[in-house]
Amino acid sequence: MTNTTDVPRAWADIDPADATELDLSKDLTITAPLNENGERCPWPWEPQQLVGAPMGQYRCGYCGAMVMAGMPHLDYAPEERQLTADNFDEIAEWSGGRPAVSDHRVLLIGGTDDTGEARIGDVIHRDGYGEFTIRPASA
Repeated sequence: MTNTTDVPRAWADIDPADATELDLSKDLTITAPLNENGERCPWPWEPQQLVGAPMGQYRCGYCGAMVMAGMPHLDYAPEERQLTADNFDEIAEWSGGRPAVSDHRVLLIGGTDDTGEARIGDVIHRDGYGEFTIRPASA
């Protein structure tokens, strides 16, 4: 049997009307989306309440993250994926990379001047700003 008190509640499952007294920067029993700096948004329900507002993209008034009016708050949490032969094409699409011409087991990530080479087993990390770094597999 799972102890549900150890499982955090998802912020998106809470209606904004029920969240008026919540501060997710202090209440760690509820998940919270992160802004580009990796900080928890104290009240991420603001953007979804702006349905029909002629704003489009704007900065969240609570955490400063770039969000879309009328949509749930974006989560800029970092993401890591390990490159394998089975997920090579998926990781290439996710990272905007491409196979190396000389070796199709090497994934090239980045632009012309700052291309990184990821090999099978390497971990690719995307930060909150969408920047990619490669952590080589341990030897």
